[in-house]
Amino acid sequence: MSTTPVTPKSVAAPETLGTEIAAIEKRIGVWLDPTHIVLLILLAIATLGGVYLFESKQVGVAEAKAEIATQAAKVAQEAGASAAVQNAAVQEQSKEVEAAMAAANTQLQAANSQLIAANKQLTNKLLAQQTADAALNPTQQSLRWQQLEPRAEVVPTATGFAIDAAGALATIQDLEELTTDRLVVINLDTEIANLNATIANDATALASEKTAHASDVANDEKQLVAAKATTGQVQADFTLYKKKAHRNILRAFGLGLVVGFFSGHAVGY
Repeated sequence: MSTTPVTPKSVAAPETLGTEIAAIEKRIGVWLDPTHIVLLILLAIATLGGVYLFESKQVGVAEAKAEIATQAAKVAQEAGASAAVQNAAVQEQSKEVEAAMAAANTQLQAANSQLIAANKQLTNKLLAQQTADAALNPTQQSLRWQQLEPRAEVVPTATGFAIDAAGALATIQDLEELTTDRLVVINLDTEIANLNATIANDATALASEKTAHASDVANDEKQLVAAKATTGQVQADFTLYKKKAHRNILRAFGLGLVVGFFSGHAVGY
């Protein structure tokens, strides 16, 4: 059986390997020669400077906005504190006025109760007197007549009473005055009822105004809280932006180094 001779693989000669190593060293030397190193450093500085200037401008804008928001929040807080002090004073004054009005109403109610009781007594007395007058004989009625109208001279007769002319006129005038007084009393009762209704309406309007005022105060407090929250969010965003800006500067610097390094490699290649 014939055998095929096996030719051993060629092994690179030491001279060839040395030549390739020398070529690689030459290329690396080209990359890292003083000129390329200076260019790489200048490129990194330029990249870093450009990014830094851009980020500085953005930070300046953000700082201006944050300062405006801070000043606005400060003004709002000062106004809120001043309003709180004024509102407290107004509330105390309102309480004093309400207490005074309540005391006055209590006194008026007590006086009205006394007047109602007095009117009731007068009405009962009138009814009792009218019943007593009906039980009097003519002579007694004539005397009672003269008690009620001293200017009249009244004398009982078989058919009624005889009265002088002056006494008759005085009696007629008394009756007319009584009728007018009754109408005045009716009108006064109506006026008092209207005044009571007006007072009740004013009390309802005051209660509604107090409710509206309380709603305004609550709304202002919520708006102030919202403004503070917005300011806090702006400040938080600004803080986050600065952190990101610092991180971006470091990233840009690293990227500049990489780009410069490969740019130098491309130029040297």
